[in-house]
Amino acid sequence: MCSHDRRIVVDLQLHSTYSDGTDEPAELVRLAAQRGLRVIALTDHDSILGVDEALAAGRELGVEVVPALELSTRSEPERDLIDIDVLGYWVDPHHPELQSVLDRVMAARREQKLAQIERLRALGFSISAEEVLALAGGVPGRPHIADVLWRRNPGRFQSRQQIFEEYLSPGGKAYVSRSFSLSVEDAIEVISTAGGIPVLAHPGLYRHIRDIEGAIRRLRAAGLKGLEVWYPYHRVHSLQLSMTEAEAMIARFRQLAKALGLVSTGGSDYHGARLPQIHMGECGMTWAAYQALKGVVGQDDESEA
Repeated sequence: MCSHDRRIVVDLQLHSTYSDGTDEPAELVRLAAQRGLRVIALTDHDSILGVDEALAAGRELGVEVVPALELSTRSEPERDLIDIDVLGYWVDPHHPELQSVLDRVMAARREQKLAQIERLRALGFSISAEEVLALAGGVPGRPHIADVLWRRNPGRFQSRQQIFEEYLSPGGKAYVSRSFSLSVEDAIEVISTAGGIPVLAHPGLYRHIRDIEGAIRRLRAAGLKGLEVWYPYHRVHSLQLSMTEAEAMIARFRQLAKALGLVSTGGSDYHGARLPQIHMGECGMTWAAYQALKGVVGQDDESEA
């Protein structure tokens, strides 16, 4: 359910300033209410720091907020698992094991990004750690580095995508691996331990995985519970898909989810001004689909905002 479907009232992938979005958590909830959304999930990368703020705003504005996050995992090409993200829905944001793991992940992310900045400086680019940290407002990500590089080095790059591919992605000139990162199985386990439902984010984006269906089957055996079926693939510049092609991809993963007994979720992957081509609520779920999801995952008795 994307773009043209006006019945979408649920968006289960939104990002705030606590990762690489540009809107504060409460502002995301306010925008959701303005757009007529009934349910949203705050899915910041490797962070649950904005969840309590979003929950409070949801209670005030009448929007149901699903406590969630999106965990990044380490690439393991030898296992055909590359750049995978796992969404965790209905996690307990105060669960001690989840918080402990996220503390380690955040420390490793900061260390990695600071090392990448130093490599970029050694390559002759104008960039400082202070600028990147100020932009991030906390733990920096690659988008924050790319934003500063783009602004401080006019004419050096054709696009932000070039920055990622040539410098910041695995194999790039300034890439540094993390000292600590989760395997996909680790991510599934910690989400489950914190009471959450692990869902594979945007399965159509993993272009470097040779056999995505095979990977999904293996992750299902490791405890994966769902696929993010509805996703705005037509808005992803690197894919260059038409709406028809995007719909065919969505249909493929919806059929696979049914065949494997996995739940289907959907969201826009809204990041605010950082990805202006993506609009909150343009991909997601109908109310009926969301109620069916809650029934399957055992959230029937959850109170609604």
